[in-house]
Amino acid sequence: MAVKNSTSAHAKRSRKKAAASSSLIPKFMKNPKTTMALALLIIDSLLVSFIIAYVPYTKIDWDAYMSQVSGFLGGERDYKNLKGDTGPLVYPAGFLYVYSAIQYVTGGQVFPAQILFGILYIINLGIVLLIYVKTDVVLKQHQGRRLQQLLLKRQIVMMPLNQRIRNGFMISF
Repeated sequence: MAVKNSTSAHAKRSRKKAAASSSLIPKFMKNPKTTMALALLIIDSLLVSFIIAYVPYTKIDWDAYMSQVSGFLGGERDYKNLKGDTGPLVYPAGFLYVYSAIQYVTGGQVFPAQILFGILYIINLGIVLLIYVKTDVVLKQHQGRRLQQLLLKRQIVMMPLNQRIRNGFMISF
């Protein structure tokens, strides 16, 4: 009798596991915050692709960064001598290490760097949206649950609409 019960318990667990895995996507999509965040992430990914393809790059700092990195990679270690189009280097050494890696990956070219920064922006946005979705804490002074949900949805919608963050990542890095 004990063998029969353990076998049926194992069968029940297997059925539960199969049912849970097959209903993972619908369960995931039942939360309106999750659906909204996922939709916004997809829409913003398309927008990022459009911006990279059609909006002209604003030459603010890229050439200066690459000049400073080239000087560093050329062996210069004196900050007074590391200069670019916008003047002397003002960032800490970690900047040089990070942008040296970016120069290596992109070959110092703007277009691949825009793609890299676009990917980093989407990853950043995904992490922030995940935090918003996982939390129900919006503003402590608003105790009403309905109001909190409304405010959270508005925050989720406003997140990708922030042009300053997107532009900082892709157009004028």
